[in-house]
Amino acid sequence: MNSFSNEVKNYKAMNHLAAKGAVVLFGGNSDKNIPVLEIAESCELNFKIYNRSFSRLSVSDAADYFDECIQPLEPESVLLHIGASDVESFRTNPGLFDQTYLALISHIKQTNKKIRIAVLSIANPGKSEVIADMNRHLNAIADSERCDFYDTSRVKVWNPEATRQMNSFLYTQGFVEPLKIKKPLRDVAGLIYSYASAMQESVDEEYERMPQVG
Repeated sequence: MNSFSNEVKNYKAMNHLAAKGAVVLFGGNSDKNIPVLEIAESCELNFKIYNRSFSRLSVSDAADYFDECIQPLEPESVLLHIGASDVESFRTNPGLFDQTYLALISHIKQTNKKIRIAVLSIANPGKSEVIADMNRHLNAIADSERCDFYDTSRVKVWNPEATRQMNSFLYTQGFVEPLKIKKPLRDVAGLIYSYASAMQESVDEEYERMPQVG
């Protein structure tokens, strides 16, 4: 865990200022820079979302990092976006990958029997058969453990105003009380990754507008 020591240290410091009972994004490289607090504010969500993602996170290491940086938050829900660093090991031994992922979910549930967990698919822009197979395994794991499954390739257009209007309608109609909306986790994941997709598109467009040298 030495290569992750700075990330662990930073997250532990952030945890002192964080609220308990939040939704936590637990992912890898592609997730680290997703500004989940900004997303929650843009959509006027009435619950907290924290990002506790790590560089090159492997499913075999995830339980240790969960204990260090996520369990102290006593999260209400966890979004698991893990597997991108395990593609080669999955190719070699998919059964071991499944076993390790199932053990991770079991470990998380032991900390809180009521915790909600969503399993997120791994990005596959190159249409790799190995990653496609991994995502099928992740879907099956989610089903077997009664977790939500979210396909990150099916992101919708980023529309925070629609989310704000829905939250406002539910509240004014008396269906929910502040801080007590329990959105389906796949909807929360959809908000996060539609934002991330829009953010990446903006970066790509900015790059295309830059003058090309050579």
